[in-house]
Amino acid sequence: MQRCKRGFTLIELLVVIAIIAILAAILFPVFAQAREKARSASCLSNGKQLANGAMMYVQDYDEQFMEIYRTLNNDATDWPTMTVNKPGSTEPAGWYTGPQLGLTSPNWGYVMQPYIKNTGVYRCPSGAKTAWKPATSTDNAGYVYSNWIGDGGAYLGPAAALADIKKPADTIVFWDTGKANWAIEMQGWNGVKDWGNTCKVYSDAEIDKNNTCPKCYGDWEARHQGGRNFVFADGHVKWSKDDMMFYSKVPDKWRLQCQQ
Repeated sequence: MQRCKRGFTLIELLVVIAIIAILAAILFPVFAQAREKARSASCLSNGKQLANGAMMYVQDYDEQFMEIYRTLNNDATDWPTMTVNKPGSTEPAGWYTGPQLGLTSPNWGYVMQPYIKNTGVYRCPSGAKTAWKPATSTDNAGYVYSNWIGDGGAYLGPAAALADIKKPADTIVFWDTGKANWAIEMQGWNGVKDWGNTCKVYSDAEIDKNNTCPKCYGDWEARHQGGRNFVFADGHVKWSKDDMMFYSKVPDKWRLQCQQ
């Protein structure tokens, strides 16, 4: 007598599909977190290369950090420049200017290139690709340079020297913007509550968290599991959440004059 072959019932198939769906729902976020962890580690490595490049630059330039307000003639008169436009735009480039031949302002990313020799380190691997062009050696930054270091917190001021920094292990020099394609940038003052008392500490309720550095603008998202990578003046790099680094909460990590 021929035996009948028995297949899966509809209920059994639905149970198997449900189990697969549950496993996928559990595992996919884990895989996504693992990928983001790898990108965060790559961003941390970029920060370390920036730190090493800055430390080498400092040693070559009498222990002074990269200048912000400098032209190709090395005078403190023309940066940010308003003499050229953004790529593909009629809007002045401002502090986003790249160091193309004949233009002013060899920016910090440019002057560090002899020490880094890799333009890719300016691109955060988790960054949103929402602005201008892909990162290049003349117009890029997933990372931003603190103006409190680059100009000492004063318009047209000189860059800070190592001797000016009382707490180098607690002083922010670079951090990631959460963007991949932004222009070379310097920031730090966004979110200062009171210019007359810039060392005052404010509560969370008093801070605009969408306009306070390190989230200097609303689209500067902390993409590394709710945090960013910060480079400090002693050369070390660490991850931190924005809540621990807002200028108005910890001004001594930004403004040198607030350090005791």
